Amino acid sequence: MNDALKTTLAAWGLELGPAAERRLGIFAGELLEKNSMMNLVSKNDEPLLWERHILDSLAGALLLRRLVKPGGTIADAGSGAGFPGLVLAAVLEEFRFELLDSRGKRCDFLGLAAASMLAGNVAVFQRRVGEGGPGAETRYAAVIERAMGQLENILPQCLNILSGGGCFLAWQSGAQLAKGRPAVDAALKKAGGELLENFTYRLPGEETDRHILVFRKRQR
Repeated sequence: MNDALKTTLAAWGLELGPAAERRLGIFAGELLEKNSMMNLVSKNDEPLLWERHILDSLAGALLLRRLVKPGGTIADAGSGAGFPGLVLAAVLEEFRFELLDSRGKRCDFLGLAAASMLAGNVAVFQRRVGEGGPGAETRYAAVIERAMGQLENILPQCLNILSGGGCFLAWQSGAQLAKGRPAVDAALKKAGGELLENFTYRLPGEETDRHILVFRKRQR
């Protein structure tokens, strides 16, 4: 991790210890090694892995610490290559993370990377959010989602697997929020949810803000 990344994290109020940095370094190494075979991230993104993916994932760390009590279980809905769930698990040892993905090869990578990192707070499950089957009854203190496509499609399912008072965190770009999104508003209303917070941050070298939207089900 270079000085520019550390400076950004310090500005956010997040300081990583040596163990967390080591785990992130192992994760990055595993991903780059397996990427040519598994297409985990775009080849063009490899030189910017830390800035574009790892740092972007870490933007949610202090938000989760504020919203979730220690010991809570967090689900990464569609974890893919481990963003943001496996990255956050490397830093937030006080939480348990369940990484959910429907693709077996991605789950194989996540399990391998978690084992290499000695991330004892991580479990990997091959299943799609919103589908039945083993584990579908599980409820979470928080659900996180990054780069999963249309928010209106995943929002109801993520809200439905929250425990009482739990939060759903959705990573969004400035471009995604630039225009009105009636489909998102309709899905949120139908699911009985509400927007609690729009957390903004900026990555090094970028001129526009990124966002993490925080949702929850309305309390009855």
